Amino acid sequence: MDIPIIHEDQDILVVDKPAGVVVNKAETLQELALQDWLEEKAKDFQQVNWAELVPDDFDDSFGTPEEIFVQRQGLVHRLDKNTSGVLVMAKNPGSLVNLLSQFKNRQVKKRYVCLTHGKFRVPTGTISAPLGRMSTDRHKFAVVPQGRDAVTLYKVKDFYVGLNEQGQEKLGKMVKKISLYQGFSLVECWPQTGRTHQIRVHMKHWKHPLVGDIKYVGKKRAKLDV
Repeated sequence: MDIPIIHEDQDILVVDKPAGVVVNKAETLQELALQDWLEEKAKDFQQVNWAELVPDDFDDSFGTPEEIFVQRQGLVHRLDKNTSGVLVMAKNPGSLVNLLSQFKNRQVKKRYVCLTHGKFRVPTGTISAPLGRMSTDRHKFAVVPQGRDAVTLYKVKDFYVGLNEQGQEKLGKMVKKISLYQGFSLVECWPQTGRTHQIRVHMKHWKHPLVGDIKYVGKKRAKLDV
């Protein structure tokens, strides 16, 4: 597995996760996960004195730093399989609980760049809509009244017109499908909360689903996106 390393020191490892790579390994996963790659690389990690990195307000109700490190195997956060971008990993228990504290207290600023369907009427704004699991599919999320608070800031960076000649030819006379392709927006998003699939669900909720997102635009439309 070829994972580009952006930065590495005695405490942290920062990589550029490619799209298509799963972060967490699982028994049902048939492919290598980034976690497998990290386990192999961890064999070369040097032992350091990490105790001073543990925050003063560390809560051990979920375990000691060592136990949490073993449980998470150094993973501080995750990115969806088809999302590329910066992923921060800890090389010792102290840096892990320190980074987890920073994420929990929202000291970390996250920025995502997305290609969405359609043209936004308001180029800059805030999406505030609670998210929860769908009752019909527990692997998907949706905006639900009883969900957890979720806030996403966005700004449209560019807009691209709809289908080119090749795209028009591909869809032929399927008027209903052609109506789905009235341009694309390149959008920057800053999630203020860390809910699963937050940006994907918020964009779908605003009628601007992410291009190629099989889970939330459907297999047929995602296939047309390609």
